[in-house]
Amino acid sequence: MKPIFRSRIKKALALLAQTETPSALVVSGNPGAIRSRDTHYPYRPNSDLYYLTGCTAEEVTLILRPHAKDPVVLLAPPKDPVKSMWDGAPAPVKPLAKSLQAEVITTNEPLKAAINLLRGTSVCYAQSIAGTLSAAIKADLSARGAHELRGLPQSLVDVESLTAQLRMIKDPSEIKAIKEAAAITGDALLYALGMVQSGVREREIAAFIEYFYRAQGAEPAFGTIVASGPSAATLHYRALTRTLKNGELLLIDSGAELNMYASDITRMVPVGGAISSDLRALYEIVLSAQHAAIKKVKPGVVIAEVHKAAATEITRGLKELGILKGSVSELVKKSAFKPFFPHGIGHSLGIDVHDATPTGAIKLAKGMVITIEPGLYLPKAVGRFPACGIRIEDDVLVTSRGHEVLTDETLPKDLNSLLELMAG
Repeated sequence: MKPIFRSRIKKALALLAQTETPSALVVSGNPGAIRSRDTHYPYRPNSDLYYLTGCTAEEVTLILRPHAKDPVVLLAPPKDPVKSMWDGAPAPVKPLAKSLQAEVITTNEPLKAAINLLRGTSVCYAQSIAGTLSAAIKADLSARGAHELRGLPQSLVDVESLTAQLRMIKDPSEIKAIKEAAAITGDALLYALGMVQSGVREREIAAFIEYFYRAQGAEPAFGTIVASGPSAATLHYRALTRTLKNGELLLIDSGAELNMYASDITRMVPVGGAISSDLRALYEIVLSAQHAAIKKVKPGVVIAEVHKAAATEITRGLKELGILKGSVSELVKKSAFKPFFPHGIGHSLGIDVHDATPTGAIKLAKGMVITIEPGLYLPKAVGRFPACGIRIEDDVLVTSRGHEVLTDETLPKDLNSLLELMAG
């Protein structure tokens, strides 16, 4: 087990120790998710539990108590021979506990054991994920009367208010993992390029990309979006039912997840290797907006400023095309771009594709990884411009002096370079 997990637990204990009264953190493995009747979706480990311990098991719970004699405890169920026969034996907990310098409690009554461990604690940071022991603890404590809470936590706080502080800044191993996932994504997009032809169905391209991920030992970080023509005006398009047509733009928004770390890239590809001057004009607006936004990324900058840089470029471009009228500054002030660019500039990226982020105005800091993804959407034709959606997305690391685009070496964004690649 890597020493990085001991280091993360140490940081979590230090944050808990800063509170005025004794505090504890409880993080549990995710429950399995039923697909239908007795079939399940593939298991996805809990992100916070993995971040702190490297544990990928379902029924393990981590309890941190900086004020206690044994500050790090793992709760685990006893071995279940029947479950092991059907699903395979779970990874043993004792080697994990040894690597984390944790105590292990094996019990058939995890709720009772956890409540006993929380005695002498005033504040408990816990999850609300249904089916987890952490959520059960929260429910149990919330249901108790004041006289039953003597010696137990009386303040219950969502665990992400603490874990988001830890996960927001990526360490070198995390940055390396995101780069590796992004490289697989880039390769998948490159190999899929030859499929972007009239008559091919959206679902065929999505299936190929996700096959490619799995062949490389990765998984899709989220459902691959492959949206052609007007389909791309739906931000989270899932139908995958259209057939590609020459002259349209194809939006591919996808990301591989490798060793629990996600990537997220969006590229636009002209179907048939040709693009009209009107679609090119819209595309160049979005590309210009992305360049402007990425240029803003550096420590100390509020994320709203990055969004404004993109929104200003989109507004300027729409004015030049005659879609918006008026002063660019006034149009931006009135958010006239909103019907065409309705979403934020991006999101944090890490173990989750939309990674944990503290609430409130976020200032960029060294070690953060964010996506930069401006978009321009026309659900209906506007004048000579056809219904379409255009989004360009890259994964960007905030460095000490500025930024590094982790996905720059993937499918080209420059249209001429892309068309040349398709022709070659």
